[in-house]
Amino acid sequence: MNKIQSENLNKNIGLDYAFRFLSSFLIVDGMFVLFLVQKGLPLWKVGILEGIFHATSIVTEIPSGALADLFGRKKVLMASRMCGIISSLIMVSSDSMLFLGIGFVFSAWSYNLLSGSEEALLYDTFVALGQEESYFKTNSRLNFIMEVSQGLALLAGGYLAEKSYFFCYMVMIAVDMAACLVCLFMEETGGYGRRVSIKSHFILSGSLIRGNRKLQFVLFHYSVLFAFHTCVFLYSQQYYFARGFSEGRIGMILLAVCGCTSMGALLSEKISAALGERASFVCGLLSAAGLMLMWSPNQAASILGFCMNSGANAVLYPLQSNELNRMIASEQRATIISVSSMCFSVFMIFLFPVIGFAAEDMELSNVIFGMGIMLSAYCCIAGRWQAKGAGRDL
Repeated sequence: MNKIQSENLNKNIGLDYAFRFLSSFLIVDGMFVLFLVQKGLPLWKVGILEGIFHATSIVTEIPSGALADLFGRKKVLMASRMCGIISSLIMVSSDSMLFLGIGFVFSAWSYNLLSGSEEALLYDTFVALGQEESYFKTNSRLNFIMEVSQGLALLAGGYLAEKSYFFCYMVMIAVDMAACLVCLFMEETGGYGRRVSIKSHFILSGSLIRGNRKLQFVLFHYSVLFAFHTCVFLYSQQYYFARGFSEGRIGMILLAVCGCTSMGALLSEKISAALGERASFVCGLLSAAGLMLMWSPNQAASILGFCMNSGANAVLYPLQSNELNRMIASEQRATIISVSSMCFSVFMIFLFPVIGFAAEDMELSNVIFGMGIMLSAYCCIAGRWQAKGAGRDL
């Protein structure tokens, strides 16, 4: 590698910091449940729309990763932001369940095309530079940037939502356009356009998963943990609104939560070094305890539980990313990362609507408490499974 190529690849790291901030500035994510409820949709219909999102992800997540592996990460990243723009335009302009569903399809594509591509581009950049050992620390910083960006977005979303949801989506469109611009300056790591059919690519990727029990465990385990947290995070809007909080105060709560997740992302490397293989199970149990504490009628205790759940969950993202990337070759990296996202969607498509239906018959606080019990039971079972060697094969 010559000096110019090395300098161009080094620029990817700084550009990815900017891209991660922009792609994480999801100003509508903190308020979309309230937005849809104000459009007149009951929670079970909101659950169906979220189910459409994850059903789309199940179908298109792996192909999106294959596109990035075969044709280049940069093109796919730009396509992801374009899908986000289309989704925002549909969401803000339609009240029809059909068109809202289409909007959720484009929203899913914006996540699918992003999920494996950005991470694969960054890791391959470190590989090309011969600096793989620096990936964990950089990824922790990127997750810190993501959490800060999401916190600022939620605060801005809470403020703008009190005035008009239209402004929220207009800001989202502008941010996605800026992210596209950042992508233009990124440098591909190369190796695309090789003569490998999509069918052959899937066969190779499938063989990699089938032959690696450790990889199977990582794909399953983290998907369960992330799905429980994501469901509660999304329903937390309605949960705190029902307890008498305004959109602005909910935004402040979510900002406090993002402060905790930012610290969790920064501390991930140190926690991993201290706890080793037990890190994900300890964080899972802390996350479960946070869910049960959210049930408390005391507002301060409930918010503390929400923060605990989110902070513990934030530690898990760099852990999962580091574990996955160490087991995957560059040729299948984006695809396997997309498989991880698809596994998450499988759990979400079941769990999110179930919570919505359950909340129709009982208080949402009781549903969340029950989820905490289930998650703690899962972590105990998974910990014993790994202790017996089920997750150790490489």
